[in-house]
Amino acid sequence: MIRPLIILFTLFNAALFSSAQDPSIKLWSDQQVFLTGEDMWIEGILQNAKPASRSLILQLLDRNGNRKTDVEVQYNGNKFRALITVPSNLPSDYYFLDAFTSGLSVKTALFPVMIIHPKIPPSIGCAFTSKSSEKPVSEINIYTDKDIYSPRSEVKLSLTGLTEIQHGNITVVKTDELNVIYEQAIKGFNEMREHAEWKEQENEGKLFTFYAKKDGKPVSNLSVLAAWKSRSSHIAIGNTDEKGVLKLLFPFKFEATEIVLHAMSNEKSIIFEAYSPFNTNPIECPCLKIDETTRSAIESRLLNLNVTKQFYSDLHRKPEYKTTDTADFYGKPDIRYYLDDYVRFPNMEEVIAEIISEVRVKKEKDHAILQVLNIPFKYFFTNEPLIMVDGIPYFNTKELLESDPLLIKSIDVINRKYIVGTHEFEGIVHFKTYRNDMGSLKKIDSDKSFPTRGLQISKSLEPAFQGNFNTTIPDFRNIVFKKNDIQSDFRGTAVMSFKLSDAIGDCNIIFRGLDKAGNTQLASKSIKIKY
Repeated sequence: MIRPLIILFTLFNAALFSSAQDPSIKLWSDQQVFLTGEDMWIEGILQNAKPASRSLILQLLDRNGNRKTDVEVQYNGNKFRALITVPSNLPSDYYFLDAFTSGLSVKTALFPVMIIHPKIPPSIGCAFTSKSSEKPVSEINIYTDKDIYSPRSEVKLSLTGLTEIQHGNITVVKTDELNVIYEQAIKGFNEMREHAEWKEQENEGKLFTFYAKKDGKPVSNLSVLAAWKSRSSHIAIGNTDEKGVLKLLFPFKFEATEIVLHAMSNEKSIIFEAYSPFNTNPIECPCLKIDETTRSAIESRLLNLNVTKQFYSDLHRKPEYKTTDTADFYGKPDIRYYLDDYVRFPNMEEVIAEIISEVRVKKEKDHAILQVLNIPFKYFFTNEPLIMVDGIPYFNTKELLESDPLLIKSIDVINRKYIVGTHEFEGIVHFKTYRNDMGSLKKIDSDKSFPTRGLQISKSLEPAFQGNFNTTIPDFRNIVFKKNDIQSDFRGTAVMSFKLSDAIGDCNIIFRGLDKAGNTQLASKSIKIKY
């Protein structure tokens, strides 16, 4: 009888240990309340596992589980820091930060945030109510040299009880009635989101998946040309399978803006849709209720944000991208023409005729094409080359020839066959504008554009709060101070100082961290700023 009990006890402990060691992601933002258009700085950690890929996807969800925006960020060890700019079209409501990573089945603790749109109130169709929950007791203590400060004065801060903390940060933020509403609403929120092992991203590149449809039905064996635009350009060609699924693998890019798809058959009735692996289950969270009592708080935050953007445009450093991410997919062109080195002509056809000797215009009635000189054999190719404008394949030669050449900075020419997959292009002609915006040209209607984001470098995402603010320029930062990766001494104590802004009112000093057991530790202290 004893032996079966021992076996049962062992299995029970093993199950508990296994559950405790499941891969999980914990994350949090620098603030709890945001205005639309404001920058949101996010920090997080992957626990109980090593990253199976070089990056993870961080997304902002609405209460229905729909993704509103996302970003892909590179790991720094098993930690990450990311920047998301709150979309300007979001209505006022609670939203939720979520993350998942390729190659791992993970559970993510959703982090709720309140987002306020000054002109779009919350929906009146929400029916959820708050849950009751006791606030966890923390052994972390926060001390300041005073409780009341004048604007721009220095605050001396000390933390104790950090002996067991392995990952922690401090954020000092302006608080008001909106923070009170937030705290009351999410006090019982504790939702985990499970993400299955997702393999749509490979370490050797980023995989995009799309559906091709015609008249609502999948289109099989369709050849598609895709271009991923950033500082540099890259193209790929793929074929849809029997279900109309198209998969394209691109190298990682650190600054990307869009991906454009073009059916090689030139059919205008083809429709492309992006594949989404995101879970869209509703999230149970109380309704956001704001009224006239919060007007002054919203107006104050809006004023502070506008003043900060006006006088401190570089207060938050944007993601830094690798400088090597600048070469186009074809490498060094056979020849590059900088048009400022030549006499300017009124239209592009004259530019090609008078300057670009390796390219000619061939006309047949009302139809015109470009042809590239095949340098090894000294004759012009018969078929039109791959024509690109700022990294986007372009298929309206007539409009191109009539465009304003004063908007074009340079022209790259590849004087040989260029092979992509199983497709051959008879040369490449790449027109680049000064602003990288295609100038006066537009993509053809049958092409489908999908906005994308590049890979953020986690270690570069640090808000620049340590600047010198000893000036007479107005300073109304909502985030007064932030410090990541706090290090304590042998007693578990950390000491630091920071300067306040001009904004009067209450500020909350928030410590967030993880102890050695992986549990979340949270502590806070309020201080007042007044004249």
